[in-house]
Amino acid sequence: MTSPREEPVTAAAAVARQLLPRARMVVVGGSVLTVHRTPLSDLDMVAVFPRVAAPHHRTLRWEGWPVELLVHDEETLAAHCADGFRRRWPGIPRLLARGVLLVDEDGLGARLRAEMRQRLADGPAPATAAETDAFRHELTELLDDLAGTHDAGEAVFVAARLLTKTAQLALLTARHWQGNGKWLLRELRTARPELAAALTAAAGDPATLAAVARTALDEAGGPLREYRVAQPRQP
Repeated sequence: MTSPREEPVTAAAAVARQLLPRARMVVVGGSVLTVHRTPLSDLDMVAVFPRVAAPHHRTLRWEGWPVELLVHDEETLAAHCADGFRRRWPGIPRLLARGVLLVDEDGLGARLRAEMRQRLADGPAPATAAETDAFRHELTELLDDLAGTHDAGEAVFVAARLLTKTAQLALLTARHWQGNGKWLLRELRTARPELAAALTAAAGDPATLAAVARTALDEAGGPLREYRVAQPRQP
């Protein structure tokens, strides 16, 4: 029988004491510490050790809690965050900036918190023309596919990708952080609440979804059918 779950910070602190006694820094964050918490929310944790052979992601159970644990050393965590910023995915930087520090042996956690907060406040890099064109081209093809298909099943799958890519293009042109799954909607609600509402309302209605997507595409420069992108030469 599963025991009653403790308060999330208390439970995460127990995980840190029992499973991560040599960590320099341990932080817990994510939805579980926000108004988005649900009965199925997990403990999102990052642990930093003096040295790891290879960073890794571990999923485990602790006293009724699902735990998502990311293990790094300072060097690999820095590279992980830099890659997230480059791709405009702020998940781990945001956890470091907003989470609760459970262990901070030498001030690394406080330093990372300040650094990540500033970097997040600065926002992602502006979209390049190449990035915008790639989205414009894919949205153009998706709209054509949706308009041309007579297969109801195909329409469902094309529409699903069209919704996602429309949201991602809007975030890109708004110079806002990207997201995936529920976080894509949360980011869009922050950056473009009216578009978030329109896309949500259009789900399941391909014609309405296409109209919303066309408007977003026009705002980004319009359809793009003639398109060229260089590919790396293979040896």
